[in-house]
Amino acid sequence: MPRTAENTNWAATVDSIVSRAPRSASQRDPLRAQVRLLALLSSAAPLNVLLGALASYVETWAEGLHCTVLLVDPTGRLLRPGAAPSLPDAYTHAIDPVPIGIGEGSCGTAAARREMVVVEDVEQSDLWTKYAPIALSHGLRACWSVPIVDDAGALLGTLALYYRERRAPSTQETDLIRFASSLAAFVMQRHRDAEKLRTTDARLEAAIWGTDIGLWASGIDGDYRWFDKWCERFDIDPCDGPDQDRRWRERIHPDDVERYARTSDDAARGVIEHYIVEYRILTRSGSWRWLHERGKVTVRDGSGVAQRFVGVCFVIDEQKKMEAALRRAEGRYELAVDAARLPVWEYDVDRDTVIGNVYWHQVLGHDLTEAEALRRAETWRSNIHPDDAGRLSHVFSGDAADAAGFFQSEFRIRAATGEYKWLLDRGRVVECAPDGAPRRVMGVSLDIDARKRTETALRESEQRFRGAFESAAIGMALVAPDGRWMRVNRALCEIVGYTAEELLATTFQAISHPDDLHADMEYVRQMLDGSRSHYDMEKRYFHKDGHIVWILLSVSLVRDDTGQPMYFVSQIQDITARKHAESQLVDSEFRYRTIANLVPGFVFEGVVRDGHPQPTWVSSGFERVYGCNLDRFIELGGKSFYDAATRERILAGASTVAQGSDLNIDVSLWSTDGVQRWLRVVARGVRAPGAEVDRVLGVAEDITEQKRLEWAVGEATHQEQQRLGKEIHDGLGQELMEVALLARGLAASARKGHQPKADELERLSLLASRTISTCHAIAQGLSPLSEAHGGLVQALHDMVDRQYNSSGPAVRFNAIEDAPLRLQWPSTEHVFRIAQEGLTNALNHAGAHSISVTLDVQPDTVRLEISDDGVGLSPYAAQSAGLGLKIMRYRAAMIDAHLSIGPGENGGTLLVCECRQPA
Repeated sequence: MPRTAENTNWAATVDSIVSRAPRSASQRDPLRAQVRLLALLSSAAPLNVLLGALASYVETWAEGLHCTVLLVDPTGRLLRPGAAPSLPDAYTHAIDPVPIGIGEGSCGTAAARREMVVVEDVEQSDLWTKYAPIALSHGLRACWSVPIVDDAGALLGTLALYYRERRAPSTQETDLIRFASSLAAFVMQRHRDAEKLRTTDARLEAAIWGTDIGLWASGIDGDYRWFDKWCERFDIDPCDGPDQDRRWRERIHPDDVERYARTSDDAARGVIEHYIVEYRILTRSGSWRWLHERGKVTVRDGSGVAQRFVGVCFVIDEQKKMEAALRRAEGRYELAVDAARLPVWEYDVDRDTVIGNVYWHQVLGHDLTEAEALRRAETWRSNIHPDDAGRLSHVFSGDAADAAGFFQSEFRIRAATGEYKWLLDRGRVVECAPDGAPRRVMGVSLDIDARKRTETALRESEQRFRGAFESAAIGMALVAPDGRWMRVNRALCEIVGYTAEELLATTFQAISHPDDLHADMEYVRQMLDGSRSHYDMEKRYFHKDGHIVWILLSVSLVRDDTGQPMYFVSQIQDITARKHAESQLVDSEFRYRTIANLVPGFVFEGVVRDGHPQPTWVSSGFERVYGCNLDRFIELGGKSFYDAATRERILAGASTVAQGSDLNIDVSLWSTDGVQRWLRVVARGVRAPGAEVDRVLGVAEDITEQKRLEWAVGEATHQEQQRLGKEIHDGLGQELMEVALLARGLAASARKGHQPKADELERLSLLASRTISTCHAIAQGLSPLSEAHGGLVQALHDMVDRQYNSSGPAVRFNAIEDAPLRLQWPSTEHVFRIAQEGLTNALNHAGAHSISVTLDVQPDTVRLEISDDGVGLSPYAAQSAGLGLKIMRYRAAMIDAHLSIGPGENGGTLLVCECRQPA
């Protein structure tokens, strides 16, 4: 229903009413409060505004009174603020929400008990234990609350009266608060009912909005109303204003106005309760528009005369155009039947009689005029051939007809000569009984007798061909020159996944892969123009479920007596498995070659001839190792690359592989550029079941860098051993010799009866302490990471302390331990040796003034940094093959650490080694 001014501007209306009410000298004006409440009740004001006006009106009943309304929330378990015009917002917010229950203040308890609750002193009441501090902080001392219930007894909320002094209600005040509760229930129920009415109106408006239906209502008093501006959308004058009905009838077409008036007047007089009428009305633009109107009387007076109507209108121009088109079509139908001499008939199922036109009787051999034909009724069932009667007994049922109700049947019927003749009937059931059984059928008959005789003659030949065609082990098909499948056998259907019916409804082009279709169609063109007698090709079909099917297609062409193409004979073999195997072989070979080229070294293959493996293929890494390709290698011979001992080992290993054993040896070689390299060769012989080894497969891993690092580590170990031996001989040995000599002298004196002197004993003690320190230093060098001496952190600290030199760079150590160090040996050993090598390089080569060593221990990582402010390290030097750098990278790789060496942020060189902490 359209919105009114009352709905959209209620606030202005209420203010206008209140402004005209007389004013009172009191601050709380009861009259103006009452006027405002009454004005709001007749408006579309929101519920909180209505309740606020009600509370304000109640507060005018007594001085010092504060009225509040709480509403039940949708859960039915809480009370939420509805109105509290004179209480502070802070208080309302502080108690929101109030649970419904005993002990939840006056309102929560009143709602739970469904009875009035009077609290004279909130400070002393057990019901206010939870809320008393809040109320007292706002000066509230007493609270009386009463539940608000609707006519059905459902709880709507509570109404409460607050006072700022301790007090109990009088009998009159008790009656007043109950009256206020009833008034609140009235206000809330009225608002709820009004909201339901507005919702219903909105739904009605939404239902008809944007449709072609015009909804109207009218009264005998001239009140005539259209909804949704329907008349404007269809260019119709609604004839608003006085005397609307007369002016509406004046716009109705002269041929229709009498029918319209008679129908609507009958409804008005009570002859009928509702009416339906179709008529034309003049639009504003001057054209005629067809309307379909339905009206109903909703109110009558005591004498039965209509007082109120409701109704709908909708435009039926298209329907009227279709009716006119139907009449024209019926005229054309009669003309077409005569022009085509169509045998048309109408069958009465209940009477078993057929009435046909003159052409239908002529088909059966009867020579009748049109008038005689229309008067002649033939029986149908008795004239049908006995072999066809049973089949045709259900021809008119729903199973025989298509979705539109049409059916088609072929049968034999007795002609005027007494012989049976084949007819093809096409018809439709046009009338059915209440149970759905056909009563009247109409259709046409076609004479197919000659065709049927020809079909019979060809059937035997067809059956012989079909037997061979259907039983073929490979797919076979007859294909029309344009690509349509004419016949397919079971094997072809299994290959492509389609039924025969589905294939016969499409073409071979539709299921062919587009990449193969051009070549196929070119062969077809050559076959049709005679330049080719047949063709074979491999191509792809799309299986019904979407996957690709590879087939081998063989095609020949059959021509008629005049040489015109009739159809192709196609043989189709499924080669998908073979193609899949070929594809897998190609993919496998590609993956194998790719992996082979990524091996650090090379992969090789060979054949066994006269008991000796001969290489036949190597991956690209072969040239990186030997400096030449395989042909050049064979041409130069093994003497150009191996020494005599290595050649003997290789030949012996090759013989064992040829006999079926595996080979795993390390060999040294010299490439064509004179560089020595090391290979770790692993090979295995391959043999067919029950046969000798005829092929060899193997991998030659380039372990040159590994060998060099092993040598470097061995050399470093040897030097360390020499250093330790020198320290033990020159240091510890000399010190022990001094201790031994002093002790021997003391022993000789003792044998002579002399007492040892204090200074001699003191000297012996000093020599022993110095020897112990020397032993400790040697032990620290051999095992710097002893947990008893602080592990990695203390070892790094000691290493830095040992580098102190007043004339050298300042070396600092910093340990950041945000988590326990969980690295174990040998990981800690490798980190320490990397730090040792990095610090040594910085001291010897950086030319630095200061060097910083930092160990940062985090929960997941351990990070070692060595930075200096020296001359820095060039990018080339950082990537060079220096022995120290190689050993550090080797150690980092051993513990899966990341090692980087490069320029620092502020110059100099920065070494970073970072590894993961174990879980």
